[in-house]
Amino acid sequence: MIREKKKWMAYTYFHRNPGFHWKTTHLFSPVRKKIPGMVCISCPTLIAEIKECDFVNTWSKSTRYKISKAESDELILQRGHEHLPEILKLFSETANAKKLRGHFPEDFDSRPWILCTAIFKGEKIIAGHVWIIDEEEKRGLLFVNASAHHDDDMDSSMTGRAHYYLLWQDGMYMRNHGIDYMDLNGYNITANDPSLSGVYTWKEGTHGRKEDLFHYFPVWFYWLKRINKKLPR
Repeated sequence: MIREKKKWMAYTYFHRNPGFHWKTTHLFSPVRKKIPGMVCISCPTLIAEIKECDFVNTWSKSTRYKISKAESDELILQRGHEHLPEILKLFSETANAKKLRGHFPEDFDSRPWILCTAIFKGEKIIAGHVWIIDEEEKRGLLFVNASAHHDDDMDSSMTGRAHYYLLWQDGMYMRNHGIDYMDLNGYNITANDPSLSGVYTWKEGTHGRKEDLFHYFPVWFYWLKRINKKLPR
């Protein structure tokens, strides 16, 4: 379990025994339970197991082909917190299109347990990931997933290949650092959002398994977020 302390609220991630506290929110809990004073929201996701060194061989043939082709695209992979601003800026284009707040570098001042990875073509970033790493759970959760698919000047097919390639490279890196599972954070094929179909196809390439996680919000905080239209019903 991970704990994060903000000014007005504490957050836990992957808590296996969440309970009530009026200033604590539990995110991505693998446990479904009734907690008086808390609102529970389900968040189905897709889990790719990376325990085996050849885990990529279980991925779809199409995904493996795109990864192989990406290796000849002269892509540059970079890791490190210094790439966080670039990744978040890239993600902001998607957030703006969906009228979401997005993320800002200062949001991560209380999150030292993240992994930032990015793919560049020359000096231009074309894909980036921010992972939440829980070493106790041996789990990496894809917290920010950004790509340059909005950029009309970029080769869309190469951008897609780069994204598959980055996911594979992330999996190998995390596996080598003791992580067994990649949580791809969000998989609900019944959702009425056509813009997510490409994202789901990308995730499905891992042949991962579906898993239900749960967010728990104090009632007052949930309705505050609802009023500000930051949470679903």
